[in-house]
Amino acid sequence: MKKVLLITLILSLILCFSPMAAHGTEGGGSYGTMQIEYRYTAGSSPNIPNEIVQFGRTYYLVSVSDPVLESTLPVTRTYTYRIEGALTEEQLEEIKNIGNIELTPMDLVFEREVDVEVIFPNAARPAEVLTNDVDDIPKTWPCYVTSGTTASGYDTKNFDRAGVTYELANPPHDKYGLPRGYVATVIYRGVETYKAVGYYYADATFTTSETESEEDVYVVVAEYRTDEIPPQINEFSTIDTEPDPLGGAEIEDFLERIALQGANPIRNIIDGLVPLGGLGIIGVWSFLSMIFSIVAIIISVIIVIGMALRRVRVRRLEDVDVYDREHLKLIKRRGVLLRILTIIFGAMTLLVWMYIEDFSFGMVWINSYTVLVGLLLAVTLTLCGITNARDKRTIGDGTDEDDLYDSKIRVGA
Repeated sequence: MKKVLLITLILSLILCFSPMAAHGTEGGGSYGTMQIEYRYTAGSSPNIPNEIVQFGRTYYLVSVSDPVLESTLPVTRTYTYRIEGALTEEQLEEIKNIGNIELTPMDLVFEREVDVEVIFPNAARPAEVLTNDVDDIPKTWPCYVTSGTTASGYDTKNFDRAGVTYELANPPHDKYGLPRGYVATVIYRGVETYKAVGYYYADATFTTSETESEEDVYVVVAEYRTDEIPPQINEFSTIDTEPDPLGGAEIEDFLERIALQGANPIRNIIDGLVPLGGLGIIGVWSFLSMIFSIVAIIISVIIVIGMALRRVRVRRLEDVDVYDREHLKLIKRRGVLLRILTIIFGAMTLLVWMYIEDFSFGMVWINSYTVLVGLLLAVTLTLCGITNARDKRTIGDGTDEDDLYDSKIRVGA
């Protein structure tokens, strides 16, 4: 046991202090540093400045490598370092003129808080605002915002209500002098993401001269560092583009079709106003989930009715006294637990769907909750199938149980 503990301790120390545990920058670039080659011939010394200005920043000399014969080096040498923060157009143009530096911009995902103004009544809620009660205004609203992670660059997110102002509708009063209604200007506030350049990788390339020299040429690499850079950015989100939650559909068309929907789901489907949606969509309810819920609750109702009829039939057998009492008790208990579980999951499918869906905006075929509701229906169907399979088991001579009920009742009668 002591040996196992000792080995575990040693492995833990190795993992903690191994190079793999250090977090470096991608591509070998160093944060805030820059490398430059200087060439000089034997008998002379390189002219290495103590500071240089590049990328709009001042870099200070921190180290110089030992001299190496250029003839022993590869013909082309590339030094990669990281330039933090976005560069201006003038700085980028200046770098292009240098010639031996190639920049690779690296995008990051940033967040910002935004406000979206929504006016009621609107196409999605054409009904007039009859009162100036804030509780009549939706607490959340799907807003069309930028996204740093979707393929289209835009997304719909549910923003929270942050403020409401009211104005009297036009005309403002009815014949009794009472307000006819209000126009509500609502501010919904939330966070959107956007993609922007966070830093660059600079590849500085140096090439051995093709002109042969009678004198030996030496190369030293000077490393410079600057403190005039923004704080290093921590990527809170991967830049890999995620699939568009609308499945490639244009969001403007999506919102327009939602806004034109009426109260009748079937009419909306016939009129082509129900978008497909997708597994990343929230803020709208799923018609497919509703179908799943209806099927599940119908199964539960059928099971409840079947249990009631089963009890009646068993009592009739007891009344005619032609069946073994102990056997009747067994028949009563057979499959009861499965039936109860089927009823529970069927009811749960409907209740979960009604609880998690947001019915305040519009409908799509599929949203982010469709899979959950479908799984609950699948469990309900599985339990129902197992129950039916048990009911088909025969008794004694192979006679179906339902037929046996009827024959016993006829004999008793």
